[in-house]
Amino acid sequence: MEVKISGHTFEYDIIGMSLLFFPGDPVRFCARPKEKQWLSSRLHLKDGSAVAIATYRDGERTYTCRKKAWSIDKEGLLGAVKYTVYQVFHRATQISPPWGILTGIKPTGIYQRILAEKGPKDAREFLIKNYCMQPKKIPLLHQICKVMEGVKTDCEKEASLYVSIPFCPSRCSYCSFISVAAERCNHLIEPYLEALYREIPEKCAVLKKHGLKLRSVYVGGGTPGILNGEQMSRLLRAICNELDAPLDEFTYELGRPDTVTKEKLQILKEMGVTRICINTQTTNDEILEAVGRRHTRKEYLNAVALTKQMGFASINTDLIAGLPNEDEQSFARSLEDVFEAGVDNITIHTLSIKRSSYLHDDKEQFDPRKDRVRRMLDHAYERLLSKGYIPYYMYRQKNTVSNGENVGFARPDTIGLYNLFMMEDLHTVAACGAGASSKIISGSSGRIERVINMKYPYEYIRENEKIQRNTALLDQKLGER
Repeated sequence: MEVKISGHTFEYDIIGMSLLFFPGDPVRFCARPKEKQWLSSRLHLKDGSAVAIATYRDGERTYTCRKKAWSIDKEGLLGAVKYTVYQVFHRATQISPPWGILTGIKPTGIYQRILAEKGPKDAREFLIKNYCMQPKKIPLLHQICKVMEGVKTDCEKEASLYVSIPFCPSRCSYCSFISVAAERCNHLIEPYLEALYREIPEKCAVLKKHGLKLRSVYVGGGTPGILNGEQMSRLLRAICNELDAPLDEFTYELGRPDTVTKEKLQILKEMGVTRICINTQTTNDEILEAVGRRHTRKEYLNAVALTKQMGFASINTDLIAGLPNEDEQSFARSLEDVFEAGVDNITIHTLSIKRSSYLHDDKEQFDPRKDRVRRMLDHAYERLLSKGYIPYYMYRQKNTVSNGENVGFARPDTIGLYNLFMMEDLHTVAACGAGASSKIISGSSGRIERVINMKYPYEYIRENEKIQRNTALLDQKLGER
């Protein structure tokens, strides 16, 4: 699609709006559109007010929308521009993305601001009228914000630690994470861990220098369960050596059920891990095989049962709505299986198709007219609420099927603290390993800064000087808060 803009510089946001309606189609900005499909987005400011105008031409049909900005700050101007683009695309396609013009990953931040200004009733009407949000999504935002109000944290005195294990037994067809299949790169695991043993104490020393107490630790991946017992023990010891006080939460994402053993669980228990993640994504054996996951429904149920026997405080399971060829009945059965397993945390993801995944070239997966996945999400939320689970964090990704979201549910008093701290930017997170991103949060100014490690394990192993520079940069930015 060709796009002409004038009076504003919101190119990135125009692209985001286009992806909601025409996923996979490239956008080209130009001064004079010549193709049959084009968009014009204009913003006029005059006498302290602003009006956005969008015109969309699709072959022989033309659609136009005007919107007066509700304010002339960036949020108001951007909102008017996105509103008009949304409306002309909606009229042309009859597609209604459930989150309206919200294309960012964290809708809760916007909702909190509007809620503080207008109160619940007026905030709801404002989101429907100006953000084109579907009414059924607003209670989800409200519930999550209520949970956040009950979580106490001190941004200036607390932090969390993330440790990345970017290795998997095999690569799933939908995966876009920076991870490598251990079947090809098993020789990298030991040198990778050696590099981690250097970075973890250095990053933790910086946190201590600035008076930050670790409140939670999350070992994620990839599939951290791929480590053998000895490797896991050494990694956890390297982390625990840096702890001056007990953690509120220590999460180890074992990942695939076929990596779970009694030996590993015993090591995790002895080293103080409190929360385990066992992520099946679906319990349909045919779908598991088709997407490249080498485990079964039975292995998942056995892994959870064994973990429960070991007495961990909390167990999380991820499910994905929208996996290729999985219908609504199969997804619903997977959810019931997870209920039967008895886990207290369930995270519902929407399939996100990224450029680096094997599914990226399957255009059928992108079609936003299909509402199969929306029905999956609606069913899951209804069942989870009826079972006593509450939503406590949410984030969104680009290229999600049906413009869906990812939501963490938990039984009361078992919410995953690290997820909330990280996703809602409640305090600083120091991150170690390949692809890890440290996030520095300033409570006084609200500023968020990042220090990002190199992407790939082989880079991380050989470029220790860059890791040390990143640690020094973390030190510097914490000192500037």
